[in-house]
Amino acid sequence: MLPFLIVGAIGLLLLLTSIIIGDLLDLVGIGDGLVSGIAIGAALSIFGVAGVITVSNDLPTWLTYVIAVALALVALVAIQLFVSHIAKQESGGHYSPVGLVGFTTVNTGPAGGEVNLDDVRELERRSAISDATIAAQTRIRVVEEDGYRVKVVAVVEDSAAS
Repeated sequence: MLPFLIVGAIGLLLLLTSIIIGDLLDLVGIGDGLVSGIAIGAALSIFGVAGVITVSNDLPTWLTYVIAVALALVALVAIQLFVSHIAKQESGGHYSPVGLVGFTTVNTGPAGGEVNLDDVRELERRSAISDATIAAQTRIRVVEEDGYRVKVVAVVEDSAAS
C-alpha cells in the first residue's frame, strides 16, 4: 500500500502546484507541451487512490496494479483532452493573441520553437516561429497568428524610458 500512498501524494502535490503556481512541468522544462502538469498530477493521484482502494479490498497484487494503471491512463487522457479543449476555447468573440507578450521557452527561429504568453486565456505553451533566432527566456511579442502557431519578434527593452 505504501507505493500507492507515495505516488498518490506526489501526484496530489504536482496537481496542486500546477493549479496554484502554474504548470510546474513548464517551469522545469519537462513535457514539451505534450501533457500538462495538471493531467499528470491528477493521473498519479488517481493511481494512488485506486491502488489503496483495491489493496483494501484484498485483491491480488497484479490486479491492483492493472486497475490502478488503467484508471490513471483513462484520467490522464480525459483530463488532458479537457485542458486542451479549455485552452482552445474562445470566449467573448474572436480572440487573437496578436500583440500579446511573453517569453520563449526554447530557442525559437524559422524552423520553430515555443513560447509562453502572458494572458489568462493562454493555459498551454504555443508553437512559434520567428524570422531570426531568438534565445530561450527572451521577452517576445506576437505579430501574427497561424492557427495555434504564432509568429513572434523579440521585445527590445528600452532602459532609457524608465
